[in-house]
Amino acid sequence: MAENKYVISKAVRDKFKVTAITEADLKKFSNLSLELFTYLKEVKSLDFKIYFRVDLEMIEFITPKNFAADLVDAIISARNKEYSNLDICVERKDYPKFDLLIQNIRQKKIDNLLKKDPNLDRKTIEVFGDLSQASQMIVRGGINKTVAHKAQMAANRLIDNLMDSEVAVGTLSRMILADETLYDHSAAVAMISGIIARNLLNKSKEEAEQIARSGLYHDVGKTCVPGHILNKPGKFTPEEFNIIKAHTSLGYDELKKAMANGAPIEEQVALVALEHHEKFKGGGYPMGKSGRFEEKPEGIHEYARIVTIADVYSALLMKRVYKEAYDQEKSLTLMRSFAPNDYDPAIWGKFEKSVTQSIDYYAAIEKSSDSKDNGRIIIIDEHGKRTTIHSKNKSA
Repeated sequence: MAENKYVISKAVRDKFKVTAITEADLKKFSNLSLELFTYLKEVKSLDFKIYFRVDLEMIEFITPKNFAADLVDAIISARNKEYSNLDICVERKDYPKFDLLIQNIRQKKIDNLLKKDPNLDRKTIEVFGDLSQASQMIVRGGINKTVAHKAQMAANRLIDNLMDSEVAVGTLSRMILADETLYDHSAAVAMISGIIARNLLNKSKEEAEQIARSGLYHDVGKTCVPGHILNKPGKFTPEEFNIIKAHTSLGYDELKKAMANGAPIEEQVALVALEHHEKFKGGGYPMGKSGRFEEKPEGIHEYARIVTIADVYSALLMKRVYKEAYDQEKSLTLMRSFAPNDYDPAIWGKFEKSVTQSIDYYAAIEKSSDSKDNGRIIIIDEHGKRTTIHSKNKSA
């Protein structure tokens, strides 16, 4: 499989400072995800430098003096191509500046979003922000004690502040449809998994936190997959898909190494990274497991069966290069077609009902808002039943 490699042109060498580095020098830099880097389209100045790493050369591409929107766009354009030897970097000492900038932009986006859509739940979005910060630490720096403690704190806050299922799941869906840049897949999987565990399956606080952390860690193996394959906009070749599938085993190995070095991660949490692409009736990967671990040794662990559903739902909500973001109704419709083979029916049935209630909940709110002048109030009880009340002061 031929790799598409970026070559530094003479024009770039003439215009920008290019410095040769060693493998040891790489430790002085932090890679930036394209998703977070695009936030820089919202700023007008920087007080740190941004580099392109091409093999073992660093291009000093953006500086405080030359910062301009067209340079940001040039980086986005280049990174969107399938180059196997190119990364966006900042010096590690400057990463806190980048992180603070991103958090400030994110908060402004959230404030604007809440103004535009007052039906969104602020608590859901704030807790989601905590999970997203933990998720970005996992992606950026690998798993160690510090990262694992951050994941614990984020999961703890999620379960301590758990909101109604229909409100939380609906808010996540509406948020990405309104502003896709706010979305973080692993954070969403963690939140949805925690909601399923605590609200729908009545798991203990401790178990629900473990399941939420399983969602945060589930895709950690993708940090080991070459970026040009992971971010490929087109269809994977069979060889590329085999590399993608390896993220399950790679993720499990990464978590086991972290556990051996003292990171507070449970075996069942690590196991989710390995098993979240297994299917309830078989045919998944990497081991082709089926059924429930509680019923047979070769079955799929319950935590993985929960995260699998959250993973698929979250992925359907996301905009991808090959599809638009789907709303709750379309996502649920597509999942129903997979459900007989892929999902544990005991978990899927509760989740399907919860999402249906969420769809009805927001539909009723919007209908109620549209009907205020008619004096109608629509109430949905915990079973999803709708009741319409007519005001005595207005005609029905």
